[in-house]
Amino acid sequence: MRKILVCGTIANKPYNGGQSLIALQYIAGLKSLGFNVLFFEHLTAEACWDQHQKPCGFIESVQYDYFVEIMTTFSLARHSSLLYNRGQQHWRASLDDVLRFAHEADALIVIGGRFPPFQDLVSAARKKIFIDQDPVYTQLWSAVYHQEVGIAEADVLFTVGLNIGSAVCPIPTCGKSWHTIMPVIDLKFWPFVGSSIPAGKITTVAAWRGYAPLEYQGEWYEQKAVEFKRFLRLPSKIKRPVEVALTIDEEEDLDLLRRHGWRIVDPRIHACDPWSYRAYIAQSRAELGIFANAYVKAHSGWLSDRSAAYLASGKPVLAQDTGLANHLPLGTGLIPFRTEEELIAAIDDLDARYDEHCLEARRLAEEYFCAEKVLSKLLTQADLA
Repeated sequence: MRKILVCGTIANKPYNGGQSLIALQYIAGLKSLGFNVLFFEHLTAEACWDQHQKPCGFIESVQYDYFVEIMTTFSLARHSSLLYNRGQQHWRASLDDVLRFAHEADALIVIGGRFPPFQDLVSAARKKIFIDQDPVYTQLWSAVYHQEVGIAEADVLFTVGLNIGSAVCPIPTCGKSWHTIMPVIDLKFWPFVGSSIPAGKITTVAAWRGYAPLEYQGEWYEQKAVEFKRFLRLPSKIKRPVEVALTIDEEEDLDLLRRHGWRIVDPRIHACDPWSYRAYIAQSRAELGIFANAYVKAHSGWLSDRSAAYLASGKPVLAQDTGLANHLPLGTGLIPFRTEEELIAAIDDLDARYDEHCLEARRLAEEYFCAEKVLSKLLTQADLA
């Protein structure tokens, strides 16, 4: 059986169900395609804290507990390795085990982030594949801010920014060739819900700030907060509640949202693991996809893995326009908007044709985001098919 080594983020972002599912759905898709997959992640000593957010050791950390729970529940313990402090400790496969696997594997796939700090392991990989999950940021960090983000070590580069390298997107390519890749969805994890669960609220899961703003050629590429503030009045303009499971630290901004009628809930409760995240989406009428200013301003062609999950559940997505028209059918199921007026009109259309939107949402997920289809294309473009 052919082997693929995968590195991603689960333990390093504990109690983040959506983040965990990115890696889990890659694993599921590759296994479905017949690969023996080993997933590994590295935790530094500084990255470990306990339930009281105090620094602690590996075994006592919430990162350890979360990783073990996720991988065990998904029946992936035998396909997992959590390495601590450059391999000083581990759960399941040791650093030596991972190194042996790397020598036998067809490829190492790194999903976002830098390559792991194990040069022997990285060198052992026959082909090193980098999946850019943060388009615009990744390219600007590298080309303008001269940070090592994983590009230099990769043999093949993929990005979820579908317009990166095209004439409509001003972001530099760092002198590299980028393949595009859709978000990966394990359709077996996302049963069709559609309108079977009565749901009135339009929702999303989001982080208010995220990465620091970046400057390029006199333009600033900013955070999600900038775009949310453009649509502050939305709850007062429509008849449906608007709710965000929002990570936010600024009390002043939180008060601003609430004064304008936004419902704010805690994602550490409502989306703390893959199952609560799935349930939160299932109980939503649609997603309000307000995206980071950088994705919108750069016309990056970005659609989040979260939006793909809503679509897979048969939940329509109101998607802020990032330049998707050349890549996906828009208007039913996936509805773009640029202004408040367009967003309100899209919500009216959603209500007028709700069941049609739900059915098309699932069809889009099956056609464009199905893990087996997306990863088969990746393997072909990486000369691994």
